[in-house]
Amino acid sequence: MAAPEAEPSAAPHDLTFQLGSFLDRHLIFPLLEFLQEKEIYPLEEIMQAKLSLLYPTNMVDFAMDVYKRLHDTDEVPEGMVERRTQVMDRLKKLDADTAGIRTVLEDAALVEHLRADKAFTMATLEEQHGVAPNSLGLLYEWARFQFECGNYGGAAECLHHYRLLATSPEAAFPAHWGKLAAEILQQSWGPAAEELQRIKEAIEARAQHTPPLMLLQQRCWLMHWALYVFFNTDNGRGALVDLFFQDRYLNAVQTNSPHLLRYMTAALVLSGKRKRQLGPELARVVKQEETNYSDPLTRFVKALNYDADFDAALAELEASKEAVQKDFFLVAYWDELEAAAKSMIFESYCKLHRRIDIATVATKLKMNMDDAERWVVNLVRDAHLDARIDSQEHHVVINSTAPPVYQKVLERTKGLQFRSLVLANTIEQRAAEATAKAAKATAADA
Repeated sequence: MAAPEAEPSAAPHDLTFQLGSFLDRHLIFPLLEFLQEKEIYPLEEIMQAKLSLLYPTNMVDFAMDVYKRLHDTDEVPEGMVERRTQVMDRLKKLDADTAGIRTVLEDAALVEHLRADKAFTMATLEEQHGVAPNSLGLLYEWARFQFECGNYGGAAECLHHYRLLATSPEAAFPAHWGKLAAEILQQSWGPAAEELQRIKEAIEARAQHTPPLMLLQQRCWLMHWALYVFFNTDNGRGALVDLFFQDRYLNAVQTNSPHLLRYMTAALVLSGKRKRQLGPELARVVKQEETNYSDPLTRFVKALNYDADFDAALAELEASKEAVQKDFFLVAYWDELEAAAKSMIFESYCKLHRRIDIATVATKLKMNMDDAERWVVNLVRDAHLDARIDSQEHHVVINSTAPPVYQKVLERTKGLQFRSLVLANTIEQRAAEATAKAAKATAADA
């Protein structure tokens, strides 16, 4: 995983370089294209960053074009010409070495028949179709080579077959990551979402045998790669909340990636009233991490849910517009995000007041009286607030009723069973590890 080697000084609120350290270099290209389109950095810096990313890949022609544009020349370094020759030679060799297995895999009817008979294995391909024994490893190399050439569709197809033919989860694990990246870069969001779930399951299935630092890193990679999927699929924001608020992933955010709090905040605001009940928990985490990471969006949720400072929340919401418009993942959601955030502020305000002056609402939200009254009426209806509008005095009258005791108990104990289960599993896992270590030590002494 690599970020741009030549990093310009970061623009305010831009997270490209923090995100880049957890992404495959190919996944960084869309971020750089966005920065170039928005003119957030000088064009020369963007082109240099692109060139730094391209050098280790097989996209030599693309790298040559970028070099020519960057240096305003028709000539390229001799090293680039030599690199192109090496890539072409490697392409020819891999093409020849994998021709046999690719011919079989390109026969969709045959593959479907073998899979139906549960005979889609390397042993069958070797015995009945003359595929060489080392073909599976070469197929993986071919897929990686195609990916590095920018042929993401071809790479995804090969990795799909490789995973089906691989005999162990360990062998298939890297292919999951490659296929996820390929699907993201093709903007095939459905298959990407499926692959994302497979990787999550694989990470957790391997958790007991993965070193803690590597496990932390894998969870952080998963969350960063998931941003592409969650902000491009229906119900993706809710899925982000479900994943990132799980204890083990929330711990990874706090330990290694506090900048992800921006996306947790945005997803929480966008994902509807049911998910917003997690607002106080998010505000607590934001408060804990404010010395490590803070931006207008995270300060908004802290002001609203931790400080109950509505004026500060509105100010931070207004300030967050610049951050959102510079963010590759959030830029398309600003209007929706602003509307949902204002609704959250109003709903929170209603919980603390019995009577609200619509003129005050209009002033705070920078609306005229008529627009403010329509907005309040729609919000009261859509949010199912127990309130009425006093049109003569232009007030919102809140019918305050204390929630039943049992409801308070349910809210406070919500998630207790899940947390207890996680804690029990952790204790069991550590006990198993201690037992295994003791057994090894006994065997060594013997």
